[in-house]
Amino acid sequence: MKKEDAIEFIEWNTDPEIKGYNRWVIEKKDSNEKIGTCGFDSWDRTNNIAEIGYDLWYEFWGCGYMKEALIAAIESGFSNMKLNRINAYVALKNNKSSNLLESLGFKNEGIYRDKHLFRGKYYDHYSYSLLKKEWK
Repeated sequence: MKKEDAIEFIEWNTDPEIKGYNRWVIEKKDSNEKIGTCGFDSWDRTNNIAEIGYDLWYEFWGCGYMKEALIAAIESGFSNMKLNRINAYVALKNNKSSNLLESLGFKNEGIYRDKHLFRGKYYDHYSYSLLKKEWK
């Protein structure tokens, strides 16, 4: 993803409450620089399930920002949204994201075949879940 695409995506996700989204912009505490997003999609209010997604500019990977954002989002999901289950999907080669989810207690449930269509090609993803009773 080009930085311009990321900026457009972040701007689209700004002010989620006003727009009815449940995704937040991630800002650096010291500068308020917008560096990514984190939040929920596909909220199934009947079964108390939602899919968590997140994006972070490459230069901020490995600095702990996403772990902090995910913890806050997960807490909000279980407390405010009354979720029982949070789903997450990770591209097969995205080891850093898989490791991050596993460090937070997500369980790998296997491969979701042809999960995403991107530029004319389908991609498999790992399917992860975290249940409320498993959250620390």
